[in-house]
Amino acid sequence: MPKIAVIGDLHLNLVAYNKIYDEEFIGLPFRNGDFMRSLRSMVDDCIDNIKPDLVVITGDVYDYYEPTNDVRGFFSKQLERFSEQKIPVIILIGNHDVCKKHHALKDIQELKLKHIKVIEEPKILKYKGMQLLLFPYSLDIERGIISIKDEFLKFKETFKEKDDGTEAVFFGHFGVKGASLSEYNIKRGKDVKVKGDFVNDSDKDVSCADLDDFGAKHFILGDYHKTQVLNTKNCYAMYTGSIEKTDFSEIDQKKGFMVYDSEAEDDAKFGKCKFIEYKGCRPMLELSGNLTKMQTQFAKQNCKNIQKAIVKFKFEGTREESTTFYLGLRKFKKEITEKINPIYMIHEKKITNPELEEECTELQKEVDKKGSIEGEDVLAILKEMIEDREKNKDEQEILKTLISEIYNKNRGTN
Repeated sequence: MPKIAVIGDLHLNLVAYNKIYDEEFIGLPFRNGDFMRSLRSMVDDCIDNIKPDLVVITGDVYDYYEPTNDVRGFFSKQLERFSEQKIPVIILIGNHDVCKKHHALKDIQELKLKHIKVIEEPKILKYKGMQLLLFPYSLDIERGIISIKDEFLKFKETFKEKDDGTEAVFFGHFGVKGASLSEYNIKRGKDVKVKGDFVNDSDKDVSCADLDDFGAKHFILGDYHKTQVLNTKNCYAMYTGSIEKTDFSEIDQKKGFMVYDSEAEDDAKFGKCKFIEYKGCRPMLELSGNLTKMQTQFAKQNCKNIQKAIVKFKFEGTREESTTFYLGLRKFKKEITEKINPIYMIHEKKITNPELEEECTELQKEVDKKGSIEGEDVLAILKEMIEDREKNKDEQEILKTLISEIYNKNRGTN
């Protein structure tokens, strides 16, 4: 009876912070490198320690369907490593792997490698005395020919016709009603990202009751990035989760992969499955509040654990505190850089004065995008403050001229 390693949501060509290039995978954004290293580590773990009879990848090998040749080559190399060990690999197509014309695994599929199978339509395979129920995100679903739920119910009828009573394990790629999304959502009516443990409440999706009624004992799924066990009654159902932290909505999540062991005793939570954690995730540090609060939070950090982190400054405070934050940001960033050498720093802002919230200027938005504040930005902010606080136009011009002269003198341009 087999042992099966299940890896999901690889997202190898994830696009984020793409102006910062990886030190190992030259020419690729560092986030590509993060996901590639995580997969390589899991392949290492499988070959050296887990020694599975089979590996199943539950979709979203890529973050979008046109990966670069470097990323394709890397993935092929990992498949080759499994093949050299005579460990077969089954790859399900995920929704990020497809467009309406084709899917990104077509090149691997057309090679017809002995130990590698790409599954693009629902299929039942017999394997070492058990049934593998394979449910990818098909091109028919992508093209709108059939819904995921209808495809699932159709597959259920096919399984019930062919079920021979042996152990059945379902591997799929889709969202389940009641599952935790745990991601950023956009507040309605406002372009504001809100982090939270959001739950899929769509009646159009497969439900936990649908899983219970299917007839399989284990469901191991890809699509949602949070590793989780679903609220089913008659079966064990879970998401493997993504192999790396995608963004700050996943900052507190553990990442890794699942191992199904047919000879293991049933665990109350995971059944015959076990979660194997990957501990090499890119560190992420979120500092929130005004400048003083952020400095206090950073002072409490164990800097050894957050070297080369992605750092996010999440400013929340009054308009006056916002000015203090931006004026002190460069010095604060310098301190952080000296202590943890962050790979990237970003920030977002929320003004807590309701009456002033709409007064956030285009200048401040531009400073947000830059991630730092230059001398000219300081000059512009000071001029804006003068306009806010001095109502006399003549006095405004005198003061603005004065600070411009001081600024130019300090720059040595006069």
